[in-house]
Amino acid sequence: MDTTTIVTAVVAGIPSFFAAVFAYRTSAHANRISETKVDGEAYERSQQFYEKVMAGAERELARLQAQVDRLNDQLERVNNQLALEQDVSNTLRNHLRALQTQVTAMESTVLSLRSGFNRGGGGGVNMNKKEGHERN
Repeated sequence: MDTTTIVTAVVAGIPSFFAAVFAYRTSAHANRISETKVDGEAYERSQQFYEKVMAGAERELARLQAQVDRLNDQLERVNNQLALEQDVSNTLRNHLRALQTQVTAMESTVLSLRSGFNRGGGGGVNMNKKEGHERN
């Protein structure tokens, strides 16, 4: 091979080399742009998904808060009803104690009257018979 052929081949190869470098750089730049676009699309999808999940969580939180409010209202009504029933129970218990005291007093009176009748002849009244007829 002579020098002219080598020089001609080298000179002819230079534009091809620069074309290859330019094509590589253009391709790399296009790949970076494509990756950036794909990353942007992925970011957009993930952001939409996140917003959808957050909206669902906010709806669930609102539903649970409403349920807690309803349960608190129900608990307040039950507590009020319990307080009323405790008042009635206390009133009835006090009334029962008063009646028990009266029964005890009446039993004491009956015993006292029976012992008085048994000792003194009873004044003509027989306390042992249910009819309460007078003695003969």
